[in-house]
This record gives sequence, structure tokens and C-alpha cells, in this order.
Amino acid sequence: MTSSPPAPPRRAVVVTPTFDEKDNIADLIEAVLAEQAVVDAFEIHLLVADSHSADGTLEIVAALADQNPRVHLLDVQERGIGIGLFRGFQHAIDALDADVLIEMDADFQHNPEDIPLFLAKIAEGYDVVVGSRFVEGSVNRMPAHRKLLSVGANQTVRSALGLHGVTEITTSYRAFTKETFLKVDPATVPWQEKSFIFVPVFLVRLLETGARATEIPMTMHPRTQGYSKMVYWRYIRDILLFSARARLGMEPRATSAPGAGQGAA
Repeated sequence: MTSSPPAPPRRAVVVTPTFDEKDNIADLIEAVLAEQAVVDAFEIHLLVADSHSADGTLEIVAALADQNPRVHLLDVQERGIGIGLFRGFQHAIDALDADVLIEMDADFQHNPEDIPLFLAKIAEGYDVVVGSRFVEGSVNRMPAHRKLLSVGANQTVRSALGLHGVTEITTSYRAFTKETFLKVDPATVPWQEKSFIFVPVFLVRLLETGARATEIPMTMHPRTQGYSKMVYWRYIRDILLFSARARLGMEPRATSAPGAGQGAA
């Protein structure tokens, strides 16, 4: 009796939204794809969802995509990290046949060496894997004011929603299956908001689908090049508003009809 050939590796697409990241992007692409050397069960691709940068980011990524079939570029045209992520997720599923999506920043605050840890948990059967700064083994090298903001925002959202078992709501380093993403109604996530409120809201929506979720310790570095796009007062305001609305039962729930995740934001 002949044995069956081994199953082909599942495709994991790292989606990173960019705007004016020419100083980081080539090094990030190289670092992400280098993790393939320690991952067998998944084929790692990287999709740069760029908000039509004018600093040369588009040209750098386009040249690298021409050289490597695992590098992909989406010129989102619309400005905003949230909408860049959403369009990137859609493109990764529809055009790149992604089985797993990894959400990752482009500024090296997220460590590419954590990617195999995310994929190992997905291989164990988890639907959502969250990188956390608040579990044993994590390393957080962010400045004190960022640590304080993170702790406050996480505690506020977790308390308002009664979330248990997930310690990290506000970082955007996560992995999740295509099937879980497609259960989330995009209209319930404020992708267009510029304050980064979409980061905690999107995770809440993923969890509301009934996804089996876990966390891994992550390494968080301060940005060394480029500049942060976060407006802190606006983010704090929107965290408080979202938490208050959720506590009062005024927030919509995540799940819609199958396939809703492919709708327009």
C-alpha cells in the first residue's frame, strides 16, 4: 500500500500596512521571510498594503516583489492604517489564497522572530493568536509613557467587556485563520478611524465569533526609524467612548452571515 503524499503547507500571509516607511520596509521584508527557515507547516508570504506613500516605499516594495514571488504589494490608495489592514486582509484571501493572516506593524516594534510562535499555535488548532506584553516571557522595551497608555487602555476595555483569558487588546501583532476573519462583519469595525481604535475593536470582534484564542509572549521594541502615526489624545478618547458604549450595550456584535468579512468597510 502506497502512502499518501504529505499535505502541502498552508499559506500564511503577513499583512503590514505602510505609509512612508522607506527606511524600514526592505529590512522588514527580509527579516519576515527569513523566518521560513524555521517554519515547515506554513508557506510565509508578506503583503505590504501601502496607503500610496510618496517617499519611495511603493517603489522599493514593487522592486522586491518583482524579485521574490513571496513578496506582494497592494497600493491601497486610501489613507489610513486601519483601512490598509482591511484591504490587505481582503486581498490576501481573494488574490493570494491565504489560509492564515498575520497582522504586523512595519516599524520593527514587532519582532519578526515571533512569527513561528504564532504559527505553531495556529497549527495546534487555535483560531486567533494574540501577541501579548503582559504574559510571562514577554519583553517590552517601549518608553514609560507608552507602557502606561497600554496598561490603561487594556484594563479599560477588558473591564468594560468582561474579557477573561486575553491580556492584550491594544497591540496589532496577531494571527488568525481566514475562516475567523470571514465571520466578522466589517461594518462593526471602525477601519476608517485614524485614532487606532480599530485595533482593540477588531480583536473584540474576532473573539465574539466564538474563536478559540490564545496568547504568546511578544517582544516589543521602540521605533528606531520613521515616525509614529498615533495621536494619543484621540486614541484615549476613542478607547473611553468605545468602552462606555460597550458597557451600555450600544456596540454592535461581530458576527454576520458567512462571507461578510469580504464586504466593503
